[in-house]
Amino acid sequence: MARVSFVSKKKASFGTSMGVSSIIAILVILVLVVFSALSIATSKADLVLSQKTSDSVKAYYEADALAEETMAQIAATVGDGKGWETKLTALGCDVQGDLVSYVMTVDENRNLDVRLRVKPDGSLVRELWQVVPSSEWVADDSINVYMPKQG
Repeated sequence: MARVSFVSKKKASFGTSMGVSSIIAILVILVLVVFSALSIATSKADLVLSQKTSDSVKAYYEADALAEETMAQIAATVGDGKGWETKLTALGCDVQGDLVSYVMTVDENRNLDVRLRVKPDGSLVRELWQVVPSSEWVADDSINVYMPKQG
């Protein structure tokens, strides 16, 4: 009896199944790289923002501390008795009647405006303790519109 061989003469095909899994792996790696790049960019932006915020808060509290020291000097000068108006003017304060005002620079964009009222007993009352812009904001009303040349 003759032997019958049932061996298939087809060649093994790895091209299609290997290609699909490779494309999926490449796409997954590409997505992970894009997300990691976005994560790094976001982290850097957050770091810059938090440093600016920290510098801004530090500058405010330094100006606030100087304003408190100046207020203590004003209280001591007013407590000394008559002639405090001229002494405070010499210190750089603006004196108008019983109102004493001065400005502390916070940063290049902000000032701390302080206004104190001197009571008849020589004590001070805070009328204003406010951060204000150091310069007036000017809006840019220009509109740049492309106008092609005629003719």
